[in-house]
Amino acid sequence: MKRHWYNQSMKKTPLDSPGRFQDPLGDYMKTAQSSRNRHLAHYPAVDVSYRGFYGDFRPQGKEGTVFLSSSEGIIGTELLLREEGEALGLYVRDNRRIAVLDKSLSDRIKGFLGLGWMVRCFLAYVVFQSEEKAFSAYFACFCYDVELEDEHRKALEGFIGNMTDRIASAAHPSLDLTQEQFVRVLESAGEWFLTKDEPWPELPKGSIYYKRRRTLNDRLIGAALKGNKGCVVMSWTATALIVAAVAFAIWFFFFSS
Repeated sequence: MKRHWYNQSMKKTPLDSPGRFQDPLGDYMKTAQSSRNRHLAHYPAVDVSYRGFYGDFRPQGKEGTVFLSSSEGIIGTELLLREEGEALGLYVRDNRRIAVLDKSLSDRIKGFLGLGWMVRCFLAYVVFQSEEKAFSAYFACFCYDVELEDEHRKALEGFIGNMTDRIASAAHPSLDLTQEQFVRVLESAGEWFLTKDEPWPELPKGSIYYKRRRTLNDRLIGAALKGNKGCVVMSWTATALIVAAVAFAIWFFFFSS
């Protein structure tokens, strides 16, 4: 009969005998984490290099309302910032002012502009309040230090492009980054980006999401606005085909008999 040796010390807890409970895996993890921390330290600190957040605004005047409610207001459209006294105005590329930001948001963005940072804003989604019969909108704001190395600036521009494409696909990602996420962006030359979304904000009663994605027609219009004339023809052709399909369906189901 095989004898099993039993050591009474095995019954002890880590507090009774801390020396008997060494964790080689834990030591390895600590070493790996320390190595990772040293690796992260070779890159700029995210706190002084990059910021991302959402801002909100209400359209100003007829031009702002038309922009948000029509096919002009394509999700992902870049919005330009200009100083309007103590506040900042939002403009589209043809120099139309569509909104003036409130003082709190203006001051926040001005803080980054005062540091000499690049600030880029993109239309993220549009909300309609039925009781007020009014629109409001949110934009994604990306800010980064232009004194970063050239390859790091290019990586951030690639990251911003990827995030804007996600937003235009009805995603609602967080825009801020931890130090480790920031390093991943730089290491991947901007190819790495966040895939986890935040919950969509709960809207007040009587409000609906009016726009949250860029449609195929929007993409064609957007390309046309950038100078691709062939996309204008494709956009009108796509619209005409849709109208023709709807007309045919109505005729087939209601008048063909």
